[in-house]
Amino acid sequence: MRHASIVWLTAATGALLLSSCTQGAKSTTAKAGDLDVRIAIEPDPPTTGDNRLIATVKDASGKPVDGAQLAFVYDMPAMGAMPEMKGGGDVHADGSGRYVITYPLSMNGDWYLTLGIDAPGHAHQEVRLKISPPRKGFTLGSEGGASGKLIEVPSERQQLIGVAWGTVEERSLTVTLRAAGRVDLDERKLADVTLKYEAYVERLFVAETGKTVKEGQPLLTLYSPDLLAAEEELLHARREGTVAEFATAATRRLAYWGVTHEQIAELERRGTADGRLTVASPAAGVVLEKAVFEGAHVMSGASLFRIGNLGRVWVQAAVYERDAPFIALGQRAKVTLPSLPGQALDARVTFVAPRVDPKTRTLDARLELVNPKLLLKPGMFADVIIEAPLGTRLAVPDSALLLSGGHRYAFVDRGEGKLAPVEVEVGAQAGDFVPRWSRP
Repeated sequence: MRHASIVWLTAATGALLLSSCTQGAKSTTAKAGDLDVRIAIEPDPPTTGDNRLIATVKDASGKPVDGAQLAFVYDMPAMGAMPEMKGGGDVHADGSGRYVITYPLSMNGDWYLTLGIDAPGHAHQEVRLKISPPRKGFTLGSEGGASGKLIEVPSERQQLIGVAWGTVEERSLTVTLRAAGRVDLDERKLADVTLKYEAYVERLFVAETGKTVKEGQPLLTLYSPDLLAAEEELLHARREGTVAEFATAATRRLAYWGVTHEQIAELERRGTADGRLTVASPAAGVVLEKAVFEGAHVMSGASLFRIGNLGRVWVQAAVYERDAPFIALGQRAKVTLPSLPGQALDARVTFVAPRVDPKTRTLDARLELVNPKLLLKPGMFADVIIEAPLGTRLAVPDSALLLSGGHRYAFVDRGEGKLAPVEVEVGAQAGDFVPRWSRP
């Protein structure tokens, strides 16, 4: 495991320290890992048209490094309606560790140059600098792990400004995702009572929505001329002793209409048809919808009741688009509701939508949780917390980073009160830490 000492400072202090690095020079040496890179520009001041960057690369012993592969990019960030301008350069090796890069500039202003160095036997390094034609000189920024300009902050000064020390190290990290949710029915636990023949409602045993019913509990009694005809057909086939297939067909017809085997057996025992049938609840739960009244004439295909089981419910969570890469099936979650203060309910992610809602820019995630006391009611709002493990990552404390525009910087201790600003690339914040820190 590789470690490096860093310091973190208040934003105001960090800005002052960074600004102290901006003194340009016609030629200066940058420390890039175990390489020394001497930088010069021609012409100085830079101009529109062709310019040259001269880089002389040496190892720690002062020996010139030949055979390196150099990559070069220059860019000017977008400003207002003007898009970003970016380009490359032509690299020529002169020998003795000296490399000349020729590149064009189209206008005056602030340009940022990045020189990547891949030398045999050395880790990849980068040197960054800023030029601002028609102003003379350049500003040397951070390279692949070190800065060309060190900031000197004596220990007494560090104590006065409240510098704290930390260590870059591998940590087991977890991202905490927060989302707004809504309690919903488990669609797998829904049951509809649908009529398959024309009938009239003679009596309702369950006359209101919201009532709890058991499986097999009577819901209503119907009278149907169609049902009466089917019953008489079955009884006639039994009495006349006709071909067995006729009786079987009549029995199957009643079964398809929802008449139970017990009710058919009772019809045959009784020996008389009356066209009346008591319809029972197909499942245990709560009456969510009731679309029928006593005396009503209902047609075939009409839905009479909808029964839902609230013993297990869903929570539909709206996950922010930026958190989409961290949500996955099977993750554990905690659900809290305003109606149940102080209680955190265990849940699990069972579904993640394949697309983001274009209006809300959120991703739907479904959580399942048990509801034994039926305290969770469909439509309730919920707060969802999902812990997404990132594994072991190289990380630094979030307070160690200084935000400057679109860049983040940390300060590496180089000993004897000298600090080097280093641009770092980070991932999503995990608690008080941020992962994927560029190694110093």
